[in-house]
Amino acid sequence: MYLSEIGWHLYALLFIVCVLLPALVLSALVYFKPLLLRQSLWVFSCCTLCFLLLSLKFSDNTLLMTDNALELKAGLYKTKIDDIHSAQSKVSVVVCEELGEFKPEVAVNAINLPNYKVGWYRLANQQTAFVMLIGHIDKVTVVSTKNAIALISGDINRDNAGAGLQAKAFR
Repeated sequence: MYLSEIGWHLYALLFIVCVLLPALVLSALVYFKPLLLRQSLWVFSCCTLCFLLLSLKFSDNTLLMTDNALELKAGLYKTKIDDIHSAQSKVSVVVCEELGEFKPEVAVNAINLPNYKVGWYRLANQQTAFVMLIGHIDKVTVVSTKNAIALISGDINRDNAGAGLQAKAFR
C-alpha cells in the first residue's frame, strides 16, 4: 500500500504523537535540566524508531484467500473469515455511496481517518463488521457469512488473486 493510497492524515498523526510531541517535551526538559541531554537523545531516538516501525506496520495491508477462508490484515487489526464457500455466504460488489445497511457508522475498535478506515465498526444495520477501506474508494466488496461480515475496498474478484471466487462460492 503506497502513501498516496493511505493518505497523509495517518502519517501526520503518527509523526505528531511519536516525534513532534516527544521532541517538544524533551527540549523543555533539557532546557531546565541540561544534565538529561544524553537520556533525552536516547528517548528521542526510540520515539523516531517507533514512528518508523508504526509507519511500516500501517502500510502492511494484506488479503489472503485460502481454501475455505479469507484472512484480512490491515495495520494493527487482523481477522479470519471461515466458511466463505458455504451456501449462506455471499459476496457482493457495490458502489461506495450505495452501501445502505452495510455503511460503517460507529468505530467500535478501529482507526477512523480519511482514506484509512480499518478495524471493527458497527454498521447501519447494527451488526459489527471488519472494515478495511483504504485509499480513495469507488467500489466496496461486501463479504458476509453466517458468522461475520467484512467490507473491503475495491473489487476483490477483479483486483486480487481471488479472481473467480464469485463463480466458485458465491452464486
